[in-house]
Amino acid sequence: MPEEKKTKETQIDIIDKVWGFFASLKLVIILLLVLSVLSIAGTIIEQNKPLHEYYRLFKPETVALFGKLGLLDMYHSWWFLACLALLTLNIIACTMERYPFIMKGMRNRSVVLDEKTEAGLTNAARIRYSLPAEVVESRVTALAAKSFSARPVVTQKEEAKHFFYEKGRYTRLAFFLTHLSVLVIFIGAIVGSLFGFKGYVNINEGETISSVQTRKGETKDLNFGVKCISFAVDFYPNGAPKDYRSDLSVIRDGKEVARKIIRVNDPLDYEGITFYQSSYGRLPDEVTFEIRGRDGVSLGTVTAPYGTQAAIPGQDVKIEVLDYQEHFHLRDGSEAGPAYGVNIYSQDAPPRGIWVSEPRPEINRFGAYSFVVKNARLKNYTGLQVNRDPGVWLVWTGCIMLVAGIMTALFMSHRKFWIRIGTDRKGRVEVTAGGTANKNKHAFASEVERLLEGFRGVA
Repeated sequence: MPEEKKTKETQIDIIDKVWGFFASLKLVIILLLVLSVLSIAGTIIEQNKPLHEYYRLFKPETVALFGKLGLLDMYHSWWFLACLALLTLNIIACTMERYPFIMKGMRNRSVVLDEKTEAGLTNAARIRYSLPAEVVESRVTALAAKSFSARPVVTQKEEAKHFFYEKGRYTRLAFFLTHLSVLVIFIGAIVGSLFGFKGYVNINEGETISSVQTRKGETKDLNFGVKCISFAVDFYPNGAPKDYRSDLSVIRDGKEVARKIIRVNDPLDYEGITFYQSSYGRLPDEVTFEIRGRDGVSLGTVTAPYGTQAAIPGQDVKIEVLDYQEHFHLRDGSEAGPAYGVNIYSQDAPPRGIWVSEPRPEINRFGAYSFVVKNARLKNYTGLQVNRDPGVWLVWTGCIMLVAGIMTALFMSHRKFWIRIGTDRKGRVEVTAGGTANKNKHAFASEVERLLEGFRGVA
Protein backbone atom coordinates (compact mmCIF):
# COMPACT_ATOMS: atom_id res chain seq x y z
CA MET A 1 0.00 0.00 0.00
CA PRO A 2 2.76 2.54 0.81
CA GLU A 3 4.41 1.72 -2.54
CA GLU A 4 1.16 2.44 -4.42
CA LYS A 5 0.76 5.70 -2.55
CA LYS A 6 4.36 6.66 -3.32
CA THR A 7 3.90 5.84 -7.03
CA LYS A 8 0.71 7.92 -7.16
CA GLU A 9 2.44 10.85 -5.47
CA THR A 10 5.30 10.58 -7.99
CA GLN A 11 2.85 10.66 -10.90
CA ILE A 12 1.09 13.69 -9.43
CA ASP A 13 4.45 15.40 -8.94
CA ILE A 14 5.39 14.79 -12.60
CA ILE A 15 2.04 16.15 -13.79
CA ASP A 16 2.49 19.23 -11.60
CA LYS A 17 5.96 19.83 -13.02
CA VAL A 18 4.74 19.49 -16.62
CA TRP A 19 1.81 21.80 -15.89
CA GLY A 20 4.11 24.27 -14.16
CA PHE A 21 6.42 24.21 -17.19
CA PHE A 22 3.63 25.10 -19.63
CA ALA A 23 2.09 27.71 -17.27
CA SER A 24 5.47 29.29 -16.54
CA LEU A 25 6.06 32.97 -17.25
CA LYS A 26 9.69 32.08 -17.99
CA LEU A 27 8.52 29.92 -20.89
CA VAL A 28 6.54 32.85 -22.30
CA ILE A 29 9.59 35.12 -22.14
CA ILE A 30 11.91 32.51 -23.67
CA LEU A 31 9.49 31.74 -26.52
CA LEU A 32 8.92 35.43 -27.26
CA LEU A 33 12.69 36.01 -27.32
CA VAL A 34 13.20 33.03 -29.65
CA LEU A 35 10.42 34.22 -31.98
CA SER A 36 11.89 37.74 -31.94
CA VAL A 37 15.35 36.46 -32.90
CA LEU A 38 13.83 34.29 -35.63
CA SER A 39 11.87 37.26 -36.94
CA ILE A 40 15.07 39.32 -37.08
CA ALA A 41 16.73 36.50 -39.03
CA GLY A 42 13.70 36.43 -41.34
CA THR A 43 14.17 40.15 -41.95
CA ILE A 44 17.89 39.87 -42.70
CA ILE A 45 17.36 36.89 -45.02
CA GLU A 46 14.52 37.99 -47.27
CA GLN A 47 11.79 35.38 -47.29
CA ASN A 48 10.08 33.66 -50.21
CA LYS A 49 12.14 35.16 -52.98
CA PRO A 50 12.70 33.31 -56.26
CA LEU A 51 15.76 31.09 -56.01
CA HIS A 52 17.65 32.93 -58.71
CA GLU A 53 17.57 36.08 -56.57
CA TYR A 54 19.24 34.21 -53.69
CA TYR A 55 21.94 32.98 -56.07
CA ARG A 56 22.86 36.60 -56.69
CA LEU A 57 23.69 37.05 -53.00
CA PHE A 58 24.92 33.64 -51.84
CA LYS A 59 26.84 30.68 -53.13
CA PRO A 60 24.70 27.76 -54.38
CA GLU A 61 25.76 25.55 -51.48
CA THR A 62 24.77 28.33 -49.06
CA VAL A 63 21.37 28.62 -50.73
CA ALA A 64 20.98 24.83 -50.50
CA LEU A 65 21.88 24.93 -46.78
CA PHE A 66 19.40 27.75 -46.14
CA GLY A 67 16.75 25.75 -47.96
CA LYS A 68 17.37 22.64 -45.83
CA LEU A 69 17.24 24.70 -42.63
CA GLY A 70 14.02 26.38 -43.74
CA LEU A 71 15.56 29.86 -43.59
CA LEU A 72 14.17 30.88 -46.98
CA ASP A 73 10.59 30.28 -45.84
CA MET A 74 11.05 30.16 -42.10
CA TYR A 75 7.51 31.24 -41.20
CA HIS A 76 6.25 27.98 -42.68
CA SER A 77 9.08 25.79 -41.36
CA TRP A 78 8.35 22.98 -38.91
CA TRP A 79 10.50 24.49 -36.17
CA PHE A 80 8.81 27.91 -36.38
CA LEU A 81 5.40 26.25 -36.27
CA ALA A 82 6.62 24.16 -33.31
CA CYS A 83 7.47 27.40 -31.44
CA LEU A 84 3.99 28.72 -32.21
CA ALA A 85 2.41 25.46 -31.04
CA LEU A 86 4.43 25.55 -27.79
CA LEU A 87 3.43 29.18 -27.22
CA THR A 88 -0.18 28.20 -27.90
CA LEU A 89 -0.03 25.50 -25.21
CA ASN A 90 1.59 28.02 -22.88
CA ILE A 91 -1.21 30.55 -23.44
CA ILE A 92 -3.87 27.88 -22.84
CA ALA A 93 -2.17 26.80 -19.61
CA CYS A 94 -1.81 30.39 -18.38
CA THR A 95 -5.46 31.08 -19.19
CA MET A 96 -6.64 28.01 -17.30
CA GLU A 97 -4.38 28.97 -14.39
CA ARG A 98 -5.95 32.43 -14.07
CA TYR A 99 -9.52 31.41 -14.89
CA PRO A 100 -10.64 30.38 -11.35
CA PHE A 101 -9.40 33.63 -9.78
CA ILE A 102 -11.05 35.82 -12.41
CA MET A 103 -14.36 34.00 -12.17
CA LYS A 104 -14.22 34.09 -8.37
CA GLY A 105 -13.77 37.85 -8.52
CA MET A 106 -16.75 38.17 -10.85
CA ARG A 107 -19.00 35.95 -8.73
CA ASN A 108 -18.03 37.61 -5.47
CA ARG A 109 -20.50 40.50 -5.54
CA SER A 110 -20.83 42.26 -2.19
CA VAL A 111 -24.17 43.94 -2.80
CA VAL A 112 -24.46 45.18 0.79
CA LEU A 113 -22.35 48.09 2.04
CA ASP A 114 -21.43 46.60 5.41
CA GLU A 115 -18.69 47.82 7.74
CA LYS A 116 -16.05 45.59 6.14
CA THR A 117 -16.80 46.80 2.62
CA GLU A 118 -16.97 50.41 3.78
CA ALA A 119 -13.56 50.11 5.45
CA GLY A 120 -12.05 49.07 2.14
CA LEU A 121 -13.27 52.18 0.32
CA THR A 122 -10.92 55.16 0.25
CA ASN A 123 -13.54 57.56 -1.03
CA ALA A 124 -16.57 56.68 1.14
CA ALA A 125 -18.57 59.56 2.58
CA ARG A 126 -21.51 59.96 4.95
CA ILE A 127 -24.10 62.67 4.29
CA ARG A 128 -27.03 63.52 6.55
CA TYR A 129 -30.32 65.07 5.52
CA SER A 130 -33.33 66.64 7.17
CA LEU A 131 -35.56 65.49 4.31
CA PRO A 132 -37.84 62.44 4.35
CA ALA A 133 -36.17 59.16 3.45
CA GLU A 134 -38.34 58.66 0.35
CA VAL A 135 -37.33 62.05 -1.04
CA VAL A 136 -33.63 61.45 -0.36
CA GLU A 137 -33.76 57.99 -1.95
CA SER A 138 -35.50 59.29 -5.05
CA ARG A 139 -33.08 62.16 -5.64
CA VAL A 140 -29.88 60.28 -4.74
CA THR A 141 -30.68 57.26 -6.92
CA ALA A 142 -31.64 59.60 -9.79
CA LEU A 143 -28.17 61.16 -9.62
CA ALA A 144 -26.50 57.73 -9.47
CA ALA A 145 -28.49 56.57 -12.51
CA LYS A 146 -26.77 59.25 -14.62
CA SER A 147 -23.43 57.51 -14.11
CA PHE A 148 -24.69 53.92 -13.92
CA SER A 149 -27.36 53.14 -16.50
CA ALA A 150 -28.02 49.58 -15.28
CA ARG A 151 -30.61 49.04 -12.57
CA PRO A 152 -29.06 48.61 -9.13
CA VAL A 153 -29.34 45.58 -6.88
CA VAL A 154 -31.52 46.69 -3.97
CA THR A 155 -31.25 44.96 -0.57
CA GLN A 156 -33.06 45.73 2.68
CA LYS A 157 -30.96 44.87 5.72
CA GLU A 158 -30.85 46.01 9.33
CA GLU A 159 -33.22 48.94 8.88
CA ALA A 160 -31.11 50.25 6.01
CA LYS A 161 -31.59 50.08 2.28
CA HIS A 162 -28.60 49.17 0.11
CA PHE A 163 -28.16 50.02 -3.57
CA PHE A 164 -25.39 48.31 -5.49
CA TYR A 165 -24.37 49.66 -8.92
CA GLU A 166 -21.98 47.91 -11.27
CA LYS A 167 -20.50 48.77 -14.63
CA GLY A 168 -18.01 46.96 -16.84
CA ARG A 169 -18.25 43.69 -14.96
CA TYR A 170 -17.28 41.62 -17.97
CA THR A 171 -14.23 43.75 -18.78
CA ARG A 172 -12.40 41.40 -16.43
CA LEU A 173 -12.67 38.85 -19.23
CA ALA A 174 -10.62 41.04 -21.59
CA PHE A 175 -7.56 38.91 -21.02
CA PHE A 176 -9.55 35.86 -22.20
CA LEU A 177 -10.32 37.72 -25.41
CA THR A 178 -6.68 38.69 -25.99
CA HIS A 179 -5.48 35.15 -25.27
CA LEU A 180 -8.15 33.69 -27.52
CA SER A 181 -7.25 36.14 -30.29
CA VAL A 182 -3.60 35.03 -30.21
CA LEU A 183 -4.72 31.40 -30.42
CA VAL A 184 -6.97 32.23 -33.40
CA ILE A 185 -4.05 33.98 -35.14
CA PHE A 186 -1.77 30.99 -34.52
CA ILE A 187 -4.43 28.57 -35.76
CA GLY A 188 -4.87 30.70 -38.88
CA ALA A 189 -1.12 30.65 -39.50
CA ILE A 190 -0.97 26.88 -39.06
CA VAL A 191 -4.00 26.33 -41.33
CA GLY A 192 -2.38 28.51 -43.98
CA SER A 193 0.89 26.61 -43.67
CA LEU A 194 -0.70 23.15 -43.87
CA PHE A 195 -3.37 23.74 -46.50
CA GLY A 196 -2.08 26.71 -48.46
CA PHE A 197 0.95 27.26 -50.64
CA LYS A 198 3.29 30.01 -51.77
CA GLY A 199 5.15 30.02 -55.03
CA TYR A 200 6.58 32.13 -57.80
CA VAL A 201 6.06 32.24 -61.50
CA ASN A 202 7.55 34.28 -64.31
CA ILE A 203 5.21 35.05 -67.21
CA ASN A 204 6.44 36.44 -70.49
CA GLU A 205 4.29 39.02 -72.24
CA GLY A 206 1.55 37.33 -74.25
CA GLU A 207 2.07 33.95 -72.57
CA THR A 208 -0.26 32.02 -70.25
CA ILE A 209 0.52 29.82 -67.26
CA SER A 210 -1.79 27.35 -65.53
CA SER A 211 0.47 26.00 -62.77
CA VAL A 212 2.86 27.32 -60.15
CA GLN A 213 6.07 25.92 -58.75
CA THR A 214 6.09 26.16 -54.95
CA ARG A 215 9.14 26.67 -52.79
CA LYS A 216 8.93 23.01 -51.81
CA GLY A 217 9.39 22.00 -55.43
CA GLU A 218 5.77 20.97 -55.88
CA THR A 219 3.71 21.89 -58.91
CA LYS A 220 0.28 23.31 -58.12
CA ASP A 221 -2.35 23.32 -60.85
CA LEU A 222 -4.48 26.45 -60.74
CA ASN A 223 -7.50 25.02 -62.61
CA PHE A 224 -7.42 28.19 -64.70
CA GLY A 225 -4.93 30.15 -66.78
CA VAL A 226 -3.29 33.51 -66.10
CA LYS A 227 -2.13 35.49 -69.12
CA CYS A 228 0.17 38.50 -69.07
CA ILE A 229 -1.40 40.86 -71.59
CA SER A 230 1.33 43.46 -71.15
CA PHE A 231 3.98 44.67 -68.75
CA ALA A 232 5.23 48.22 -68.23
CA VAL A 233 7.77 49.93 -65.99
CA ASP A 234 8.48 53.59 -65.24
CA PHE A 235 11.85 54.87 -64.03
CA TYR A 236 13.11 57.81 -62.02
CA PRO A 237 15.70 60.09 -63.68
CA ASN A 238 18.49 58.21 -61.86
CA GLY A 239 17.36 54.94 -63.43
CA ALA A 240 15.70 53.43 -60.35
CA PRO A 241 12.31 51.77 -60.99
CA LYS A 242 9.41 54.08 -60.10
CA ASP A 243 6.43 51.86 -60.87
CA TYR A 244 5.95 48.53 -62.56
CA ARG A 245 2.68 46.89 -63.42
CA SER A 246 1.25 43.88 -65.18
CA ASP A 247 -2.02 43.61 -67.06
CA LEU A 248 -3.25 40.13 -66.11
CA SER A 249 -6.17 38.17 -67.48
CA VAL A 250 -7.70 35.08 -65.89
CA ILE A 251 -8.78 32.53 -68.49
CA ARG A 252 -11.20 29.69 -67.74
CA ASP A 253 -12.67 27.37 -70.37
CA GLY A 254 -11.31 29.64 -73.09
CA LYS A 255 -13.05 32.75 -71.73
CA GLU A 256 -11.75 35.72 -69.80
CA VAL A 257 -13.38 35.67 -66.35
CA ALA A 258 -11.30 38.37 -64.60
CA ARG A 259 -8.80 41.05 -65.53
CA LYS A 260 -6.76 43.55 -63.56
CA ILE A 261 -3.66 45.71 -63.80
CA ILE A 262 -1.66 44.80 -60.70
CA ARG A 263 1.05 46.77 -58.94
CA VAL A 264 3.08 46.25 -55.80
CA ASN A 265 0.61 45.93 -52.89
CA ASP A 266 -2.33 45.92 -55.31
CA PRO A 267 -2.72 42.22 -56.22
CA LEU A 268 -5.21 40.19 -58.21
CA ASP A 269 -7.44 37.82 -56.22
CA TYR A 270 -9.30 34.94 -57.82
CA GLU A 271 -10.86 31.92 -56.10
CA GLY A 272 -8.77 32.34 -52.96
CA ILE A 273 -5.48 32.64 -54.87
CA THR A 274 -3.64 35.98 -54.81
CA PHE A 275 -1.17 37.16 -57.46
CA TYR A 276 1.27 39.82 -56.25
CA GLN A 277 3.57 41.89 -58.43
CA SER A 278 6.94 40.74 -57.14
CA SER A 279 9.62 41.40 -59.72
CA TYR A 280 10.35 41.87 -63.37
CA GLY A 281 13.27 41.61 -65.74
CA ARG A 282 14.83 39.58 -68.47
CA LEU A 283 15.89 35.97 -68.23
CA PRO A 284 17.57 33.80 -70.79
CA ASP A 285 15.30 31.39 -72.59
CA GLU A 286 18.40 29.47 -73.61
CA VAL A 287 22.13 30.20 -73.88
CA THR A 288 24.73 28.54 -76.10
CA PHE A 289 28.23 28.29 -74.65
CA GLU A 290 31.49 27.17 -76.21
CA ILE A 291 33.41 25.18 -73.60
CA ARG A 292 37.19 25.32 -73.75
CA GLY A 293 39.76 23.29 -71.86
CA ARG A 294 42.77 24.47 -69.90
CA ASP A 295 44.87 24.69 -73.10
CA GLY A 296 42.21 26.73 -74.88
CA VAL A 297 41.10 23.85 -77.10
CA SER A 298 37.36 23.78 -77.74
CA LEU A 299 35.52 20.89 -76.09
CA GLY A 300 32.33 21.66 -78.00
CA THR A 301 29.23 23.77 -77.54
CA VAL A 302 26.38 23.38 -75.08
CA THR A 303 22.90 24.85 -75.45
CA ALA A 304 21.46 25.21 -71.98
CA PRO A 305 17.74 26.03 -71.60
CA TYR A 306 16.98 28.15 -68.57
CA GLY A 307 16.66 26.08 -65.39
CA THR A 308 17.68 22.80 -67.08
CA GLN A 309 20.95 20.96 -66.58
CA ALA A 310 22.93 20.34 -69.77
CA ALA A 311 26.02 18.11 -70.03
CA ILE A 312 29.42 19.26 -71.34
CA PRO A 313 30.37 16.93 -74.23
CA GLY A 314 32.65 14.11 -73.14
CA GLN A 315 32.75 15.29 -69.51
CA ASP A 316 31.02 14.23 -66.30
CA VAL A 317 30.06 17.83 -65.73
CA LYS A 318 26.73 19.58 -66.20
CA ILE A 319 25.84 23.25 -66.30
CA GLU A 320 22.58 25.04 -65.51
CA VAL A 321 21.65 28.64 -66.31
CA LEU A 322 19.72 30.16 -63.40
CA ASP A 323 20.16 33.94 -63.56
CA TYR A 324 20.97 36.93 -65.71
CA GLN A 325 22.21 40.46 -65.09
CA GLU A 326 22.27 43.00 -67.85
CA HIS A 327 24.94 45.12 -66.13
CA PHE A 328 27.11 42.81 -64.08
CA HIS A 329 29.75 44.42 -61.85
CA LEU A 330 32.93 42.73 -60.71
CA ARG A 331 34.25 42.99 -57.18
CA ASP A 332 36.61 45.82 -58.19
CA GLY A 333 33.59 47.84 -59.36
CA SER A 334 34.22 47.49 -63.08
CA GLU A 335 31.38 46.44 -65.35
CA ALA A 336 31.44 43.13 -67.17
CA GLY A 337 28.35 43.77 -69.29
CA PRO A 338 25.62 41.15 -69.66
CA ALA A 339 26.39 38.08 -67.55
CA TYR A 340 24.71 34.73 -66.95
CA GLY A 341 24.52 32.99 -63.59
CA VAL A 342 25.62 29.39 -64.14
CA ASN A 343 25.67 26.48 -61.73
CA ILE A 344 28.29 23.81 -62.40
CA TYR A 345 27.62 20.25 -61.24
CA SER A 346 30.38 17.66 -61.07
CA GLN A 347 30.46 14.24 -59.48
CA ASP A 348 31.41 13.96 -55.79
CA ALA A 349 31.49 17.75 -55.39
CA PRO A 350 28.95 20.32 -54.28
CA PRO A 351 27.55 22.59 -57.00
CA ARG A 352 29.46 25.78 -57.68
CA GLY A 353 28.13 29.00 -59.12
CA ILE A 354 29.91 31.42 -61.45
CA TRP A 355 28.99 34.42 -63.53
CA VAL A 356 29.75 34.12 -67.24
CA SER A 357 30.33 37.50 -68.89
CA GLU A 358 29.30 37.84 -72.52
CA PRO A 359 31.77 40.57 -73.61
CA ARG A 360 34.70 39.48 -71.39
CA PRO A 361 35.35 35.75 -71.95
CA GLU A 362 38.82 36.03 -70.36
CA ILE A 363 37.26 36.10 -66.88
CA ASN A 364 34.94 33.15 -67.46
CA ARG A 365 37.09 30.43 -65.98
CA PHE A 366 36.21 27.63 -63.60
CA GLY A 367 38.83 25.01 -62.83
CA ALA A 368 39.89 23.39 -66.10
CA TYR A 369 37.13 25.04 -68.11
CA SER A 370 36.47 28.42 -69.64
CA PHE A 371 33.21 29.62 -71.17
CA VAL A 372 32.45 31.75 -74.22
CA VAL A 373 28.91 32.93 -74.86
CA LYS A 374 28.05 32.21 -78.49
CA ASN A 375 24.36 32.96 -78.54
CA ALA A 376 21.61 33.90 -76.10
CA ARG A 377 17.89 34.29 -76.44
CA LEU A 378 16.34 36.54 -73.78
CA LYS A 379 12.74 37.10 -72.78
CA ASN A 380 11.13 39.86 -70.77
CA TYR A 381 9.03 38.60 -67.89
CA THR A 382 6.85 39.73 -65.04
CA GLY A 383 7.55 37.99 -61.76
CA LEU A 384 4.52 37.09 -59.65
CA GLN A 385 4.29 35.77 -56.13
CA VAL A 386 1.33 33.40 -55.93
CA ASN A 387 -0.29 32.73 -52.55
CA ARG A 388 -3.14 30.60 -51.38
CA ASP A 389 -3.81 31.05 -47.66
CA PRO A 390 -7.08 29.56 -46.38
CA GLY A 391 -6.20 30.69 -42.87
CA VAL A 392 -6.02 34.41 -43.69
CA TRP A 393 -9.57 35.09 -42.49
CA LEU A 394 -8.77 33.43 -39.17
CA VAL A 395 -5.73 35.67 -38.87
CA TRP A 396 -7.78 38.80 -39.61
CA THR A 397 -10.47 37.68 -37.16
CA GLY A 398 -7.83 37.13 -34.50
CA CYS A 399 -6.32 40.56 -35.16
CA ILE A 400 -9.71 42.25 -34.72
CA MET A 401 -10.28 40.29 -31.50
CA LEU A 402 -6.81 41.24 -30.29
CA VAL A 403 -7.41 44.95 -30.86
CA ALA A 404 -10.81 44.71 -29.14
CA GLY A 405 -9.28 42.85 -26.19
CA ILE A 406 -6.41 45.33 -25.79
CA MET A 407 -8.74 48.34 -26.05
CA THR A 408 -11.05 46.80 -23.45
CA ALA A 409 -8.18 45.97 -21.11
CA LEU A 410 -6.62 49.44 -21.38
CA PHE A 411 -9.60 51.77 -21.45
CA MET A 412 -12.42 49.97 -19.64
CA SER A 413 -12.64 48.92 -16.00
CA HIS A 414 -14.91 47.08 -13.59
CA ARG A 415 -16.51 49.82 -11.47
CA LYS A 416 -18.67 49.29 -8.38
CA PHE A 417 -20.62 51.83 -6.38
CA TRP A 418 -22.63 51.42 -3.16
CA ILE A 419 -25.29 53.55 -1.52
CA ARG A 420 -26.66 52.83 1.95
CA ILE A 421 -29.69 54.79 3.13
CA GLY A 422 -30.47 54.58 6.84
CA THR A 423 -30.77 56.78 9.90
CA ASP A 424 -28.24 58.08 12.39
CA ARG A 425 -28.61 58.13 16.19
CA LYS A 426 -30.61 61.35 16.05
CA GLY A 427 -33.07 59.85 13.59
CA ARG A 428 -31.88 61.86 10.61
CA VAL A 429 -31.62 60.27 7.16
CA GLU A 430 -28.01 59.21 6.55
CA VAL A 431 -26.56 58.27 3.17
CA THR A 432 -23.25 56.41 3.03
CA ALA A 433 -21.77 56.05 -0.47
CA GLY A 434 -18.51 55.08 -2.13
CA GLY A 435 -17.05 53.09 -4.97
CA THR A 436 -14.06 51.23 -6.30
CA ALA A 437 -12.57 50.20 -9.64
CA ASN A 438 -10.03 47.57 -10.62
CA LYS A 439 -8.23 49.92 -13.07
CA ASN A 440 -7.80 53.64 -13.68
CA LYS A 441 -8.70 54.23 -10.04
CA HIS A 442 -7.72 57.91 -10.06
CA ALA A 443 -10.21 58.79 -12.81
CA PHE A 444 -12.97 56.81 -11.12
CA ALA A 445 -12.21 58.47 -7.78
CA SER A 446 -12.79 61.87 -9.45
CA GLU A 447 -16.08 60.59 -10.87
CA VAL A 448 -17.18 59.35 -7.42
CA GLU A 449 -16.24 62.69 -5.85
CA ARG A 450 -18.40 64.57 -8.38
CA LEU A 451 -21.25 62.19 -7.63
CA LEU A 452 -20.88 62.74 -3.88
CA GLU A 453 -20.89 66.50 -4.44
CA GLY A 454 -24.23 66.04 -6.16
CA PHE A 455 -25.47 64.06 -3.17
CA ARG A 456 -24.43 66.84 -0.82
CA GLY A 457 -26.44 69.30 -2.90
CA VAL A 458 -29.69 67.34 -2.47
CA ALA A 459 -32.20 69.53 -0.68
